[in-house]
Amino acid sequence: MKLKIAFTVVFVIIFISSITLFSQGKKDIEKTFDAKERLKIDLVLGDCLLKASPDDKIHVQLTYSYDDEHFEAKFREKSKSIVIQEKFHGQTGDGFSKWIISVPPKLEVEFESATGDFNLENVNGVFEGSSGTGSIEVINAKGEFDLNSGTGSVIVEGSEGKFDLNSGTGRVKIEDCKGEFEANSGTGKVVAHNITIETEGDFNSGTGDAEVSRPQGEDFDLSVNSGTNDATLVMDGLPIEGYYEFSAIEHLE
Repeated sequence: MKLKIAFTVVFVIIFISSITLFSQGKKDIEKTFDAKERLKIDLVLGDCLLKASPDDKIHVQLTYSYDDEHFEAKFREKSKSIVIQEKFHGQTGDGFSKWIISVPPKLEVEFESATGDFNLENVNGVFEGSSGTGSIEVINAKGEFDLNSGTGSVIVEGSEGKFDLNSGTGRVKIEDCKGEFEANSGTGKVVAHNITIETEGDFNSGTGDAEVSRPQGEDFDLSVNSGTNDATLVMDGLPIEGYYEFSAIEHLE
């Protein structure tokens, strides 16, 4: 019994020491810029959350734990644009970087990260983003979206606008959205649920399933395709009206 108590005390001391060391390793940078027309975010490993600004300025908050000898956050401000960059010198080592950027509406944003995630919440503007292996998520946003991930998922919920969404191997999911849609995955599943199509919706997977359920709208074109798997349209009680064309390719063994 005494041995157990002593072990617990040692464990607690080690745990508290670990928390202290972790807290000491975290560093923060905060910057504020006047509103611009364009914002370019060029990251290497970092995740980025883009959210609505409380005012007409651009607010940047960076939290990171990399060694300052190997990691550098760079900011370049021009008359009409701001460029934010991550730079690594030598080996990256263990660590993380998390960016939270608050932006005013109608901004043009270009994002790129090799492995980081890209999340958009309650923003309004023109967004072009890509990540090699990270996921991309859009929640309650408006505007134009050209978003790509090499292997991560692309998810859009409760948003409105023009959407061009692509993943090489990950899933593409759209739910409770309104606008024009082009969604593609090379091998992942493409799913759209409860959407309102204003003009055109194109949903395609190379080798995964493609499924659209409860599409609504007036005078719209809808295309659901899969190269080798199922392509499914689920009306879920909504009236089936319009012109439908179905095609399939026979695979001979």
